[in-house]
Amino acid sequence: MAQDRTGTISLKEKIGYGFGDAASNFYWAIIGSYLVFFYTDIFGISAKSVAIMMVVTKLIDACTDPAIGAIADRTNTRWGKFRPYLLFGALPMAGAAVLTMSTPDLGDTGKLVWAYITYTLMMLTYTILNLPYSSLAGVITANTAERNSLFSIRFFCAYFTSIIVGAATPDLAAYFGQGDDAKGWQMTMMLYACVATILFWITFASTKERVSPPVGQKTNPIDDIKDLLKNRAWVVLFALALIIMVTIVLRGSSAPYYFKYFVERPDLMGSFIGLQMAAYAVGALSYPFLLRRIGDKAKLLTILMATVGVLCIVFAFIPKPTSNGVVTITQDEAITLDAAELLGEAHKDGDSYQWTYNEKVFWIIKNRVAYPETGPTLSLETAKSEAISVIKTSKDANGAVTVIDSASMPIEIYIMFILNILISLALGPKSPLTWSMLADAADYNEWKTGRRATGMTFSAASFSQKMGGMVGSVAIGAVLASIGYTANEAQSDGSQTGIVILQTAAPGVFAFVAIFALRFYNLTGNKIEQIQKELAER
Repeated sequence: MAQDRTGTISLKEKIGYGFGDAASNFYWAIIGSYLVFFYTDIFGISAKSVAIMMVVTKLIDACTDPAIGAIADRTNTRWGKFRPYLLFGALPMAGAAVLTMSTPDLGDTGKLVWAYITYTLMMLTYTILNLPYSSLAGVITANTAERNSLFSIRFFCAYFTSIIVGAATPDLAAYFGQGDDAKGWQMTMMLYACVATILFWITFASTKERVSPPVGQKTNPIDDIKDLLKNRAWVVLFALALIIMVTIVLRGSSAPYYFKYFVERPDLMGSFIGLQMAAYAVGALSYPFLLRRIGDKAKLLTILMATVGVLCIVFAFIPKPTSNGVVTITQDEAITLDAAELLGEAHKDGDSYQWTYNEKVFWIIKNRVAYPETGPTLSLETAKSEAISVIKTSKDANGAVTVIDSASMPIEIYIMFILNILISLALGPKSPLTWSMLADAADYNEWKTGRRATGMTFSAASFSQKMGGMVGSVAIGAVLASIGYTANEAQSDGSQTGIVILQTAAPGVFAFVAIFALRFYNLTGNKIEQIQKELAER
C-alpha cells in the first residue's frame, strides 16, 4: 500500500488529469478575462450593477465550497471519492455556462435577474465539478516529486486552454455572430462547453485514486474546519490564494478595457490575452526546474511575486501610444475614413493609397485584405468588427519611394506586450506551486491529527480563490462606476487613468502583499520529507 501511495505514476495518467483543468479553463478563462466585459458591453448591464452582482453571487458561491468539500470527502463509490463528480457533473456545467452567456431581451431589470440566476447556477455547477477535480490531485499520489510533475502538467494544460480562450474568443464571437455580438458569444460558449465535457470524461477514465483516509476514520465537517484553522501552513495558503487571485483577475478582466479605451486598439485584445496565457503555460512547465534550482517552495514563490510586483509598477509608466493608425468598426454603420488623419500626414499630388482590413485567422496571425476602393478617403456603407488601416506610397522629386503603413505598431505597444509576457512568465509557476503546497498541507493535517480531509482542504482554498476573484471583479466594476465609465463611448482622461491602474499598478500592490503573507509559511522541504516517510510507515 505504501509503495502504491508514493510510487510513480505514468505520463498518460498525468496528461489525463491535466485534461480536466484544460476543460475547467474553457469556463474559468471566460470568467477571468471576459465576463465583466461581456456583461457591460454585450449584455448591456451597468458597471455598478455588475459590481454589486459579483459581490452577492460570489458570496453565495464561495459558501458552497466547504459544503461540497465535506460531501466529496464522505463520498464512497466504486469509482472513488472524487472521480464520479467528473462523470456526472460535466453536462450540467455545460448547460449552465451556455445560459450565462445567453442574452434574452428582458429589459434592464429582467437582464439583471437573468444574470444573477444564471451566473450563480454556473458557479455552483463549477464548484460541484471543479472542487472534486482539484482534490483528486491529492489522492492520485503522495510522492512529492510526482505531485510537482502532476501539477506542472495540469497547469500547462489549463493555460493552454486559456491561450485559446483568451486569444480566439473575440474572433470566434465575431465569426459566429456575423454582426450579432450576443449570438456570437453564446455560440462560442456552446463550442467551449462541448469540448470541455469530453475532456472531463477523459480525466475520469484515465485517473486512479491511491491515497485513502486512515482506516476507520470518523470525522464531521466541523472537526475538519477546526483542524485546518490550526494548520498554520494552510492558513497562509488560504490568504495567498485570495491575494494572488486578485492580482490575476485584475490583470485579466481589465485588459479588454485597457486595449479598447486606453490603447484604442481592441483588435489587439485577443493577442494580448493569448500571449499572456501562453506565458502562463511556459511558466507552469518551468515549475519543477525552478524548484530544483531554488530548493524551497516558499522562497521560490517570494521571488516570483517580487518579480510580478516590480514589473507591474513599471508597466504603469508606459504612456499612451502616440498613434495607433487603426480604426476598429464594431457594428454596421456608414463611415468615411480619411488617410491623412490616420497617417498624420497631409495628402500630396502623386500619393497612392491602399486601404486594408485585418482578417484574423487565429491569435496574432492576420490576413491583410485589400478594399477595392483606393484614394485618400474610404467610404463604407457597412462594416462589421473590422480593424481598418491604410498604406500610403509616395515619391519625392528624385523618384525615391516611401511606404507608410498606418498599422505599424508604436513602440509603446511593443513594450506593453513584452512586460505582459514577463509578468505572466513569473505568475505561471504560481498555480502548480501553491496547489502542491496545499497537497503538502493536507498531508501535514493527516500526519498531525490522524485524520485526512483532502476535499475540505482544497475546498477551503477554492473558497479563498473565489473570494479573491470576487474582490478583483468587484474592484473592476466599482472603479469603472466611480470614474463614470459608459460602455462603448470615448472615456475621459480620469476614466482612462483608472483603467490603467487596474491593469498595472493595482496587481503589483497585491503581489507585494502576497510576499508579506509568505513570511509566515512554515512547511519546509525537510519537514515534508519527514511527514511523507512517517505516513508511508503508518
